[in-house]
Amino acid sequence: MIDYEEVLSNEQQDICFSNKNLLVKACPGSGKTRTITYKLAHRIEENPDKVKKLVAITYTNRAAEEIEERIENLGINTERIWTGTIHQFCIEWILKRYRMYTNSLKKGFKIIDERVTERYITSIISYYHYNLHWKNIDTGYDRNLRLKEKSTDKKRVIKTYHALLKRNTELDFEQILVTAFNLLKYNPFMANNIRDTIELICIDEYQDTRDLQYAIVEEIANANSNSGFEVNFYGDPNQAIYGSIGGVAKSLAEINNEFSTLKFQECTLNGCYRSTQRIINYYLPYMIENYSIIAKGSNCALKGIIDYNNKLYKDYLSDAIAEIVQNTLNDGIPENEICIIAPEWGLIYPLSRELQEKLPDISFDAPDITPIKRDNMNIFYKISKLLLTDPSIKKIGSRCKLATEILEVLEQYSGRLIEYSILEFLNIINTFRNQSTENIGSKFVCAGIENLLLKMDIRIEECPELEKQFEDFKEKMNFRIENEKYRLSDDLNTFKRMFKEKKGVVINTCHGVKGEEYECVIAFGLLYGKVPNIHTEQSQRDSEAKKLLYVIASRAKSRLFLFSESGRRYYDPVTHQWENCFPARQLYENRIT
Repeated sequence: MIDYEEVLSNEQQDICFSNKNLLVKACPGSGKTRTITYKLAHRIEENPDKVKKLVAITYTNRAAEEIEERIENLGINTERIWTGTIHQFCIEWILKRYRMYTNSLKKGFKIIDERVTERYITSIISYYHYNLHWKNIDTGYDRNLRLKEKSTDKKRVIKTYHALLKRNTELDFEQILVTAFNLLKYNPFMANNIRDTIELICIDEYQDTRDLQYAIVEEIANANSNSGFEVNFYGDPNQAIYGSIGGVAKSLAEINNEFSTLKFQECTLNGCYRSTQRIINYYLPYMIENYSIIAKGSNCALKGIIDYNNKLYKDYLSDAIAEIVQNTLNDGIPENEICIIAPEWGLIYPLSRELQEKLPDISFDAPDITPIKRDNMNIFYKISKLLLTDPSIKKIGSRCKLATEILEVLEQYSGRLIEYSILEFLNIINTFRNQSTENIGSKFVCAGIENLLLKMDIRIEECPELEKQFEDFKEKMNFRIENEKYRLSDDLNTFKRMFKEKKGVVINTCHGVKGEEYECVIAFGLLYGKVPNIHTEQSQRDSEAKKLLYVIASRAKSRLFLFSESGRRYYDPVTHQWENCFPARQLYENRIT
């Protein structure tokens, strides 16, 4: 049994043991993920024989995997726990179960990515001879299923695009949400069934949740059912950095009004176990919603380092950052406690290459394009993960769970009972891991999948949904291998590396490191046009800039280095001119003390 008093603070325990519907406002470093993890673990320990599911909806796949791994490491059986993004939830809990109630999806559907969306919308724009760019077209809906775009031309493009998706039985991420919401709204029994199956839904990073996503959870929560059902929201309104794509941090009053059958109460986690008080004091002026944050961790009394440089020219940036990294390592701080952050991907890639050249003896956890697109909604991605990872005692729980998910989908789409046990299935997978395919990654994966289906007597040509997913899987893989922009090797080791735990100095965007913490944070590109993005509405620029700077600064435990380097430009969509970047005003005004 877990000693919760030993591992959790009083405020964390209150949330962990609560059976109420909660809106939890958690400051950076307050142990939000830790609290969610132990709450799920406690529910299972409290009643190990219960079958109702515990659901954690996260913003990223990485966050979902982290929660599951943490629970596994506590020795808790994760069979009752489901983790994933809202899109994965909609697919697994709604679309796959009830697609027969939607005429266009009865025979299966294919999930498309941004690459296909770009191709479709660009082609439609060209057909209509519009002077538009596909990235500037918002295909999203509000909770009343009205298009967010107001422009007549853009609406025409979107409606043509949606008609094309319907004709091809394809769904993009927006249509996943729309279709799921429609099914729940017009078929109340679906929401009833889902609610009867779930005991608790924990929604992480609620401040980045879109209105339509709230509405989907509301349909389930407000279903006509007497079964026990709880919803917990966790997040920080000051870290709401996805407002440009519809994320909204709803108030307690708004949530109570919309969730008509549930009564929520607000509580806070305001003890920061991450940063020095000096660093906390530095980022407090960036707060949009003010509340106290108190340093409580081992770093609380340290002075630490905060440094801001707005004089350096961009061509010398990699030298300056390389020096900071080397000095930090010389002080005994490990590589994985150093993080380099930029506001956008375009700044990351060139710096990443330069740093790896300048510091060849240092490991980097740098962004890369994997040969297989990470897609937990595609069964063949899941099979490839088993094929490309080594079996181990440590990973047996997660491998068994992944195997269970695969077998369920194979049964569903093949329409036949699969008699293999979980361990028998994994043994089959393991035998294919040693197959000879001339060390070519794509051949290894495809041969493994085909041999597996053959062994299980599943003929993919007789299973339309499986065939669609396999073709989609191969198409995306081959695109990444053959496209010169990515320059990916097709050797087997390249494929295996994508599932290995990365170690070293982290290089990522501020969006990518949200929720993480590091002893030393180095941030660059803190410039107008980038913080926030120049496409941000004029009225929202100040608050968006503050939120980004708040997220960046609050990742640091004891060392924070900030750069507003000179020599960069941005393209102004209003003047249609390239303009020189200048330091973000909000950062410049916040004096370091």
